[in-house]
Amino acid sequence: MPVSKRGKVNRKAPDVSRFPVLDPLQLGHLRHIQNLASQPDGEWSKMGIPDPGQEWLDSYRYQLAQMAYAIGLAHYHRLPAAPAAFRGTFDRLIRKMLRREVWGYWKDTSQSGLYVNPDIKELRQGWTDPVVRENIMYSGHLSAMVGMYGMLFNDDSYDQPAALTFVHNPIFWGMGPEKFEYSRSSLNEVIYWQMVENGWLGVACEPNCIFIVCNQFPMLGFRFSDVRKGTSVADEATRSYRAAWDKKGIFSAEGWFHGWWRVEQDDFVPPKSVGWTAWGGAVMNTWNRDFVHGIYRDQLRGVLKYGRDGLVSLYPNSVVPQVRKALDNGCSVDGIEDRAYPWPMPDFGYVAMLLSEMGDSDLKGLLAHADRHMSPTWSDGGLYYPRSDQSYDEDGNLIRMDRLTGNAMLAYARLNVPDGLWALYNKPWNGEHFALPALRRITSGVDVTRAVYDQNERCLVATLQPRDAGALDVDLDIGPLAPNASWTLFIDDVAVSDSRDGALVSTDSVHVAARDQTLAVGLRLEKPTTLILEIGDV
Repeated sequence: MPVSKRGKVNRKAPDVSRFPVLDPLQLGHLRHIQNLASQPDGEWSKMGIPDPGQEWLDSYRYQLAQMAYAIGLAHYHRLPAAPAAFRGTFDRLIRKMLRREVWGYWKDTSQSGLYVNPDIKELRQGWTDPVVRENIMYSGHLSAMVGMYGMLFNDDSYDQPAALTFVHNPIFWGMGPEKFEYSRSSLNEVIYWQMVENGWLGVACEPNCIFIVCNQFPMLGFRFSDVRKGTSVADEATRSYRAAWDKKGIFSAEGWFHGWWRVEQDDFVPPKSVGWTAWGGAVMNTWNRDFVHGIYRDQLRGVLKYGRDGLVSLYPNSVVPQVRKALDNGCSVDGIEDRAYPWPMPDFGYVAMLLSEMGDSDLKGLLAHADRHMSPTWSDGGLYYPRSDQSYDEDGNLIRMDRLTGNAMLAYARLNVPDGLWALYNKPWNGEHFALPALRRITSGVDVTRAVYDQNERCLVATLQPRDAGALDVDLDIGPLAPNASWTLFIDDVAVSDSRDGALVSTDSVHVAARDQTLAVGLRLEKPTTLILEIGDV
């Protein structure tokens, strides 16, 4: 198709004002996740935690996984026509998940200990492979991440042999490097057969410990793999899992999910707080929505603390029974507090995640509390809440912030929509979606604040802005375009290129070229700019 020097085509742009753009806070969360994912290998700035062994609940694996879920939700619900804005970041999060710093704890943990099994007399013979048996608190998240990646980006590269390879190669220990090779399918198969062997009650996190919450994430992995392969493993797994726990009994005395099941003792460890229930419920909603929606407010009773100006925080677990008793008796809850409570779990983030999935209006108050009392911080254009090991300020406001909540969970909650994860699970993208035009490639340093394809109007709408102050030369690819389809490209409501009269543009500020069902656009970006590609008839 010939290139024209004409700079404008006299056509009227469609009205796209009904399509929202990301607000600054949502964009800030995405930028922060991109910043963390782009750090060089071995650099974990702003992700460090008190536990030196990466064994606790704000460890790298949980931060990486929840950041992946957050950007997956943002892509699906907020910017569905911008895979180029998410794919690289998602891939980098998975690659970091495979690093030894993330899973190396398992070599020691696999040997067991008195904390998880008080009846042992000696340690087990441990092993290094982090996914071959147990450790669902890592393998389940990895399965969900690579499964979501395949569904969102129409890409099965992680299902190739050795696509998921773990290398254990300490410099001064061992007889040489150990390498453990998996694919998405072989990882899921290992998880599946352990569930079968355990009577569908789940796979152990640590030796002898089966947690309800951690076994929700491999259900995501099964489902997203089913979408790609045309199988139905998730249906079998969720049906069998529900039947097993209906028989076993899933609730603790508090009405929460059991803390964990000790397999050898066949008993339950009480939950430390509502945290695991909130986290587990948010994911269980994907396959058991009526159940979760029906119980979550009762489970949060006595947990949510309502303050002034509509702010919402949490009561420490130590006083939840007292708060519940006061509520039951119609008494005031004023003055019920425990400022010495150490907050051992990321409960604030867990509850935010649940409220976002439930579409609960209390999420607004929870986020408002974080924005007022938990030191929201901007760094390189990214928004996060920095770590604070102090529980309360001098006025009794909850200020504790862990890395998981500050880097990932509040981002997740702010980017999610009601039943957002449920939609990913039950309405996954298929070939019809991937046949629609989208931003397939874009220059780094560009923020995408709107990207959607309107099938009724047959137009792609994308709003871009330079990441840093000053102008930026941007190249992007839009596709696929049906062969011989007509189209008109508008930039800020001005038609600059039209296939119907050969008016492709080559000026100082805009370049347009069509090739291989792709429209390549180059432009000078100095401010937020909206591109509209209107598709006509073939």
